[in-house]
Amino acid sequence: MILQSFDKKILKFIKDYKIFNKYDKILLGISGGKDSMSLLNTMNKISKIMDLEITVAHLNHGMREEALEDEIFVRQKCEELNIPFFSERKNVFEYAKREKISVEVAGRTLRYEFFYKKLRDLNYNKIATAHHKNDLAETILYRIIRGTGFYGIGGLTPIEENLAKPMLCVDLEEITNYVTINSIDFVEDVFNYSLDYSRNKIRHEILPKIKGINPKYEESFFRLAKLSWNYRKDVENKYHERVIFKKEEIIQKLEHDFFDVEVFRMIFLKSYKYPPNMEETEKALKMKKDGKMRLSKFIVIKKDNLLIIKKS
Repeated sequence: MILQSFDKKILKFIKDYKIFNKYDKILLGISGGKDSMSLLNTMNKISKIMDLEITVAHLNHGMREEALEDEIFVRQKCEELNIPFFSERKNVFEYAKREKISVEVAGRTLRYEFFYKKLRDLNYNKIATAHHKNDLAETILYRIIRGTGFYGIGGLTPIEENLAKPMLCVDLEEITNYVTINSIDFVEDVFNYSLDYSRNKIRHEILPKIKGINPKYEESFFRLAKLSWNYRKDVENKYHERVIFKKEEIIQKLEHDFFDVEVFRMIFLKSYKYPPNMEETEKALKMKKDGKMRLSKFIVIKKDNLLIIKKS
């Protein structure tokens, strides 16, 4: 199997961050766009080197007339590569209206619901998406604008639980060169250019201006993200050191350092999927001895140097 520089770069990134292990079974989220078709082609090569089993999942979002054509396109490409293909059809607009959420959130929710359902059905252990350096920069900027701590500034991560992003080491220019040199077909989604969506405003209005200041801004954001990834590892270690799980409650040991904040938020992220904001977090940590506060559907109690979290 002959690997090009693009493939080698991704393979090295996979090994450096232990994204995949030999014999992993990986579900590739493929939309048919330039980045995802690059993922499909490079992972087809890498899978043979690492003895990986790969399958493609495609969500037909029903957002435009060409959605069915996109589904057929990805299916045909998978048939050519002899890769199993699964698809599901949803109406993102209807779902967004029913749930009273943005189209962006609705699309992401439905996409990952489908991916995780298929992951369980197939008994696979990893999902891989085609996020790249430009997506990383966009996400970091988006989170800074909305308000985030250093833990969140990493934006996207190479691997988190069973969700993998093996293309974070390459940028859009490299992807464009890869599909051009290898004559890889792909489809365009017009919604990627609509300025009705916050992410697209960052992508098409803000980042081009940043590029005018620093033509290699993607690399700068990437370096910042790598620092955050190391920090996230430290937080994860402190979480395992300081958190005790009991039948009806979770106990956090307080050390009165800056990790207390991150560990407290991680308890909710991992256990309840409800991340308290910084104001709520600081209020909980600054409670006096025997203090008690309600946090959404939970009760937080302070006993000496312990925080006890219970469902109310």
